[in-house]
Order: sequence, then C-alpha cells, then structure tokens
Amino acid sequence: MLVELLYCSVSTSPVLAKTELFRILESARRRNLEVGITGMLLYYRGEFVQILEGKQKAIENIYLNFIGSDTRHTALNKVCQNTILIRSFSEWTMGFVGEHEIQSRMPFTLAGILMNMLSEDAKTKPLSIGTSAFISIYNQMRKSPYN
Repeated sequence: MLVELLYCSVSTSPVLAKTELFRILESARRRNLEVGITGMLLYYRGEFVQILEGKQKAIENIYLNFIGSDTRHTALNKVCQNTILIRSFSEWTMGFVGEHEIQSRMPFTLAGILMNMLSEDAKTKPLSIGTSAFISIYNQMRKSPYN
C-alpha cells in the first residue's frame, strides 16, 4: 500500500546554512533511494514542510526513526497521512524548494516550480489530499507578508 505523509517543523537554528541544507538533502536522498521513498522538501525562514511517498512501513520507519529523532528541528507536526494510488513526486527521491525559489516568486503561478516537479500522472489526475495541502502551504509561504 502506498501512502503519503505531510509534516511541518521548525529549524532549531534560526538561519540554516546552505551547507547544512545540502547535508540534510544528501542523506535524505540516499536513504530514500534505498527504501523507495519519493517526495519534496520546502525550507523557508526556518520552517520545513515535507511530503513523503512510499510504502507505509518505509514511510513510518523514516518518520519515526530519522525525522522524529533529528535534533536539527523541533515542533514536529504530522499534518496528514493518507493512502494514495499514484506518486506525485515519482522522479524525486527528495526534491527541494528553498528560500531563493520562494522569495524570487518565479514562476508566479502554480504552473511554476512546484507543479513542474509533479509526475505526469499527478498532473493529469486529481491531486491527493497531502499533495493539495503541500501546494497550499507552498503558496502561503510565497505570499508571506515579510518579503
């Protein structure tokens, strides 16, 4: 059974250095590839939003044993976990959208960065609850009044 898990958290460091972000991405991509997990990570102004897709056991293992115990973030909040028929981010062991992409506000519509990262299947079928929520959070980050 395929599931998606969407969570939010807050970095323990107010500003995360690019090298630390790349270290997080590198280890997540390696681990996700080993266990068949795909997904996307957003990082903006000290906040993480991540969606993971894969077999339920693999997702729960990663969430409990790696994400849940990672001391680089706090305020871990599981937004939702649902069964899915298709993966939205099938080509990404861990896609990434960071502050630069969000602050640049380019491209300006949903047909932009994030939508380009969806699988062709996801683009042609109704989006899952988790992916819809992920896109909604992304749009709220882009509209942040603090820019």
